[in-house]
Amino acid sequence: MTDTIIAQSTPSGQSALALLRISGALCPQIAAEALALPYPTPRKSYLRDYLEGGSHEMLDQVLVVFFGQGNSFTGEPTLEISCHGNDLIVTKIIQDLIRRGCRIALPGEFSKRAFLSGRIDLTQAESIAELISAKSEAELKIARFNLKGMLSRRFAALQDAILELQAKLEASIDFPEDDIDEEDKDKLLLSLDSILTEINRMILSSTKKTTLSNALKVVLIGSPNAGKSTLFNGILGQHRAIVSDSPGTTRDYISKELTIGEFRVELIDCAGIRKAETDTERQGVDMALELLDEASVILLVIDRSVPSPAELNEMIIDRLRDKNVILVENKADLPPAPSSSDNPEIQDNITLCAHDQSDLSRLSDQVLNLLSNLYPEDPSKDLMVNERHSALLKHAAAHIKEAQQRLSSTDGHEFVLQELNLSREYLDEIIGLKTNEDVLDKLFGQFCIGK
Repeated sequence: MTDTIIAQSTPSGQSALALLRISGALCPQIAAEALALPYPTPRKSYLRDYLEGGSHEMLDQVLVVFFGQGNSFTGEPTLEISCHGNDLIVTKIIQDLIRRGCRIALPGEFSKRAFLSGRIDLTQAESIAELISAKSEAELKIARFNLKGMLSRRFAALQDAILELQAKLEASIDFPEDDIDEEDKDKLLLSLDSILTEINRMILSSTKKTTLSNALKVVLIGSPNAGKSTLFNGILGQHRAIVSDSPGTTRDYISKELTIGEFRVELIDCAGIRKAETDTERQGVDMALELLDEASVILLVIDRSVPSPAELNEMIIDRLRDKNVILVENKADLPPAPSSSDNPEIQDNITLCAHDQSDLSRLSDQVLNLLSNLYPEDPSKDLMVNERHSALLKHAAAHIKEAQQRLSSTDGHEFVLQELNLSREYLDEIIGLKTNEDVLDKLFGQFCIGK
């Protein structure tokens, strides 16, 4: 990390301000020569003229902050320069900095330097990228917790638990008088089982996180003319789906992303469910039924002013088992039909009019409640790992299982220790204590330039 790097950390284009970030050994020299700040006080803002090298022409009036060695994000001397958000000005300053010995930073290079200098671990570095790309409050919350090191501490606790077991096993090898008896062996097996349970729980959380990183599907389904499209438009607050009194108007599904509470949601309006009369309609019905399997929440919409068609119940009832379903009895502004035994029995239900904003607000609250039960409101209680963590955790779990088997058998404790060491190596790789340059380049290469 001998090079001094430069990057624009704000988007290109016309704006009030643009932020340039410089990190490396040349920062004090740049401060002295380009900004006339030979001895800048760290973390103090200065309003200065940026002077071009050679000509000493003022390129812009800038706001600059200096961070000293060991006290910056990267751990290196760092300058943050805020200039006017004009691409011409930004380009001139960057070109001047390159002539002074800087180079353009690679994607994620600032975060990589922070990791290599020990300012953050690998899980915290990943959380920075997740914080930038988050599209919902739930994703932001998880990223913020991980950036604080909550996930790192969970991995550290696992490593400490494994180390404690290793210490007991090594003592029994080095000091035969301290050999492990059956009671001690049972305690060790229980500890291994506890470690394995925690690892498996974290592996399962990756599925939740992957789902949460994508928009959660809320699917509207029901008979033709039940008012799904009107309800769809009402929830969105805009005319997105075609509404008609003719059954079967919606042949394909229509979707739109929105935010409900802290969750990013893909609201999907499906074709009406009935025995199809044409091949095109049949494809639409089949697609609607497939979407039920992917849905986090299903809104089963029925027209309460007419008896519920028996065929609807027949076609979907099996697909609704073990799903989060809200029975939406629509068209509350019309006289209700006599109750029908064909109506599916669903615990969560609401009677509403799709044109009534207060009714739509109540429905959104019910959807939010179901989503909150599916995904934790407080990530500190159920921290979620990403796919990279999950893959490495699976390897660690396999070695813990092998350690259990070897401890239960007549194998020597040296073999158990070997398996525990291997499991710890995978945990080390998660937080970055053990990794290689190719892995780091691939990981940080996914970051944006300037971060």
